[in-house]
Amino acid sequence: CTMAGDLTGKKVAVSGAGPIGLLTAFAAKARGAASVAASDVLEGPLERAAKVGADEVFKAGENNLPAGAFDVAFECSSAPASIATCLASLKPRGVLAQVGMLPAKPISLDLSALVSREITWVGSFRFDDEIDEAIELLAGHPEVDAVVTHVVSAEDAVGAFAVAKDSQASGKVLVQVWGAEEQ
Repeated sequence: CTMAGDLTGKKVAVSGAGPIGLLTAFAAKARGAASVAASDVLEGPLERAAKVGADEVFKAGENNLPAGAFDVAFECSSAPASIATCLASLKPRGVLAQVGMLPAKPISLDLSALVSREITWVGSFRFDDEIDEAIELLAGHPEVDAVVTHVVSAEDAVGAFAVAKDSQASGKVLVQVWGAEEQ
């Protein structure tokens, strides 16, 4: 998210350690963040976050992101409780980048920190011209392979959805549409 600014030397929090959150944590670290903390409600995603470079992990509800500790927070879960945690975790004049898609309905949220701590809240949707950099980054860092937890044959595509539904055990589930000999 370009609105989050240069991440070099910044303390970054990522809330939600699904595939998008994992790649966000990885990218923040690769773009020079001094430290990256990941938060999720499940242990499996937190283990994967550590594999892709998160310096610290926090189990939401038990061990929340510390208040006022981060320069930038990326909210990747789309949960209102996660947004509130991200707001609380930011230092004054911090930036909250909303990556997770919010529901198309009103949500209850205390937004007073936006004013009292001068927080900037920005949205992030899709990408512009970063794809070449992303491909190069992924190719040069095999540890990011931890995001992909399952590769399922096309014949079992329906089963892939059942696997993907289990967020504790699965990260990114890929459906392989051709055989290994055709790659």
